[in-house]
Amino acid sequence: MKTKWYLFIVTIIAVSAIIFSVLKFHQKEEPFKVGVLMMGKNRDQKFIGLKKGLEELGFINKEITYIVKNANDDEGKMKRQIVALLDDNPDIIVTLGGVESTLLKEEMSEENKRIPVVFAGVAAPKELGLIEDYRSPGGLFTGINNYHTSISGKRLELLTNLVPSIQLVHVIYDSKIEISQLSLKETKEAAKKLNIRIHPYDVSKNSNVNLRNSIKKEEALLILPSFRIEALTDELVSLATEKQIPAMGLYEFEAEKGMLASYGASFYSQGYQAARFVSLIIKGNSPADMPVELPDSIRFVINKETKDAIDVLYNQDLLSIAEYIYPDQIAGG
Repeated sequence: MKTKWYLFIVTIIAVSAIIFSVLKFHQKEEPFKVGVLMMGKNRDQKFIGLKKGLEELGFINKEITYIVKNANDDEGKMKRQIVALLDDNPDIIVTLGGVESTLLKEEMSEENKRIPVVFAGVAAPKELGLIEDYRSPGGLFTGINNYHTSISGKRLELLTNLVPSIQLVHVIYDSKIEISQLSLKETKEAAKKLNIRIHPYDVSKNSNVNLRNSIKKEEALLILPSFRIEALTDELVSLATEKQIPAMGLYEFEAEKGMLASYGASFYSQGYQAARFVSLIIKGNSPADMPVELPDSIRFVINKETKDAIDVLYNQDLLSIAEYIYPDQIAGG
């Protein structure tokens, strides 16, 4: 008799547990709130990559709500948007660049906010103080080190090897952005080793690029990281086109717009890769224990139309290993 009652009670408990699990599974839960900080529209490709990566990892729009803040290249506006975003108390924040990340860290420290942060591509995150160590970040920040500071010297080498006739390289940097300053240091060291003359040009001191009267035929432009420089892409392309000189950028979109070449991780791929970090944090992992990653891929891209338009001799070996972009095909969809 006691055995029958025992089995009955066990059965009731088991059935109740199953019913509870089913109800919990079907119960509508609040979407996971992901805050997204972007300094300007050029970084929208990172957001597109992030969303695509999360979709492929099984997250649909009903499970994630994005709170997007775009400062349109206004640093003051970015600071105000960060305050507003923190007031919304998102579950996680994704930053789409270095300036977004550093400004967010400052505000979070001031407000004593503890929200996990994934940076979708930052050059030198340890040097910026975002993390303690690449293998064990040790805090609230982790993500993708896009390596753009470290390969600044390689970018200079590629440019001058691609067009051997270059005698001087105008290096476009931003003294108000620490990553840009670090990249300039790397570039100067590389120039010394390569025996290449460079002319650093600081965009933070000028509303536009005043180089038209000083650039000569056998010179070139090299772009370093900065949201201000990204905003000047069209102007820099116009300058290089008018003077018929090579220009080397960091990002694929710069080559698409008309620069001769770019060397680095694309915005889209950085956002796509960052989706893995967001997924792991959603599942309960701590950013403090998630090693910072290097880019999944770094691309050397050449604009075929620009290459054909500039009257210079090219290194055929480098041309053979580059990926080509055809602007007419891009424009046609």
